[in-house]
Amino acid sequence: MNFLHLKYFLMVAEELNITRAAERLYISQQSLSNHISNMERELDVKLFTRSPKLSLTYAGGLLVETATQILDLYSQYQTKVGDINRHYLGMLRVGISHTCGLALMPDILPKFRQEFPLVEFSLFEGNSTQLEDELSHGRVDLIICFQPIMMDGVRTEPLTEQRLVMVVPRAFTDELFGERAEEVRAQFAQGADIGAFQQVPFILIKRGNRTRNIIDQYFSRYYFKPKLILETENTVTTLAMAQSGIGITICPELFLRAIPSPTASAGGVDLFPLTDPSTFSKLVAGFRQDRYLSHFGERFIEITKEVLQ
Repeated sequence: MNFLHLKYFLMVAEELNITRAAERLYISQQSLSNHISNMERELDVKLFTRSPKLSLTYAGGLLVETATQILDLYSQYQTKVGDINRHYLGMLRVGISHTCGLALMPDILPKFRQEFPLVEFSLFEGNSTQLEDELSHGRVDLIICFQPIMMDGVRTEPLTEQRLVMVVPRAFTDELFGERAEEVRAQFAQGADIGAFQQVPFILIKRGNRTRNIIDQYFSRYYFKPKLILETENTVTTLAMAQSGIGITICPELFLRAIPSPTASAGGVDLFPLTDPSTFSKLVAGFRQDRYLSHFGERFIEITKEVLQ
């Protein structure tokens, strides 16, 4: 039994379907079935029950855990040897939120590729809970996310501190304040007065998101109840709707990089920061303390800091 057998076994264990697993591995169903049967003969144990549908036996479940650890340790060994030899071969697996990825990766990845052309790069995009799950199971090497990170055993490297910004259609400001609009723009550019927007429609990220939690706590602190017309899971959607004049949204300042010229299109928007310190959040790189982080992983973090300066 070798690493290839373990890889094949884990794919079948993930899919619980020989046809789909074979397709993902680019081998025939018969070849994959033979690999599994050979493993069972060598280990003298059944790894799967075949009927009524494919499922792991108790022994198979134990092998999933063991095989994952073996392949993970081997991957770490390869990374260490690559660093020692300065070949910088291998793979860097990064987890990041969809909007952070859109805002940052177009600037980070070209710089990283220029320094490490032989390193394969893998990107996982998801919400904070999904990112932590990928990190805890060793499916990514590091994650880029806002604190707090809830899982234990994670070392964090601060990247930047972000404030929240109100993205307000300029037409709203004009309508609300009339002749005082320019005066208010100058004033609110230093810090928004949320109470002035009580009757204006808001479009926010859905509840459960960490940024939304901060926003809701801010609203409660100032006894503000927004006129909420839409909630969505995608921050870029909220920004696009604000640009189209549909409603106000609130997001970390960093996310404005995910859309082109926020103050220019569709009549433009006003950007009014929230200055309450409770709305500030830290963007960090997180990686497991019990795993070796490659030199190119460390350099990826440094490049991210450079991009954010």
